[in-house]
Amino acid sequence: MKVLFLVPHLSTGGMPQFLLKRIQALNLYTQTELFVYEWVQTSKNYTVQREQIIDIVGDNFYSCGYYEEWDDNNTKRQNNLINYLNENDINIVHIEDIAEDFLDINFQKELYNKDNNWKIVETPHSMNYNPNSKILEPDAYCFTITHHLNNTNKNVYKDIIKYPLDTSIVCSKTSNEIKENIGWRCNGEYHILNVGLWTPSKNQGYAIELAKRLWDKYKWTYIFHFVGNQAPNFQDYWQPLMNDLPPNIRIHGELNQDKVSEYLKMSDLMLFTSTWESWGIAIEEAIANEIKIMAHNLDHYGDERIPYIEPLTGDLNKDYELFLNTIHSPRKYKNTGVNSELVMYKFAKTHTEFYKAIA
Repeated sequence: MKVLFLVPHLSTGGMPQFLLKRIQALNLYTQTELFVYEWVQTSKNYTVQREQIIDIVGDNFYSCGYYEEWDDNNTKRQNNLINYLNENDINIVHIEDIAEDFLDINFQKELYNKDNNWKIVETPHSMNYNPNSKILEPDAYCFTITHHLNNTNKNVYKDIIKYPLDTSIVCSKTSNEIKENIGWRCNGEYHILNVGLWTPSKNQGYAIELAKRLWDKYKWTYIFHFVGNQAPNFQDYWQPLMNDLPPNIRIHGELNQDKVSEYLKMSDLMLFTSTWESWGIAIEEAIANEIKIMAHNLDHYGDERIPYIEPLTGDLNKDYELFLNTIHSPRKYKNTGVNSELVMYKFAKTHTEFYKAIA
């Protein structure tokens, strides 16, 4: 089977990370031939996942180039995609987004034509997804969260494939080894991690306010680490925050998975302040590392996240007390019997079974 992943971009964030994990699993455990077609490259920076994807699929990666190079009516890019699909005998076009969000509707009609040799799959990665706003339906929906599946009354094939709880990302070094390599003397300080690109919905400003309060009373007892890119298009949000940081905050920017794994391993708590999140891959990675988690229990999480997180309230006074209680209390969960290789194998096989069901 030949599967092409059509992506609006591969700059950074949850969607590129989810795609990377799909490709890693399918490449390891199946005979699926994988292709990736990038509609636009938005940046030369913040391309950690993009580079890893290219390393795996090699010549089966195609990019239409930067948005500055677009022709006015998109005709060239649209024709290129149709030709590319035919030339490579693609069986499945898996769109990592809702097609209307980046494809012209007239072109979408051509792409979705039932006389084509390929089937179309869509995966929404955002809470902006509204099933009632869809104009054209794909052959199938491959959802990432239960909320989207339960709220879609579509007469098409649909299922859910969640991000895997992959413990292979857990760093083999000890927490103290990592701290010493970074320069911490392990004098009893606690390390708090926040992961995500800097946007209003990720809400890093709230974590900064909490860090300020803790600095005022406890100084170097609590050290906050922020991992994630500061993209120019969100500079209006993050730049003012950089002008008023307490000394107990460290800004690390975007890091590759090995470095992120080190920060996860050395941290005592994941403080995930996002208020607009479909699922939150950072939470999955914190669970894999068995660290404490404070996060908003968003409505669509349902009961699936409660066993793992201490829910933030959005009230800084209450969350200050919650933080102190959480950091000094036993962790509320433990992973037992998680076999990373088996998890990734099942993740890969679930994809091939999904594709075969519609091929």
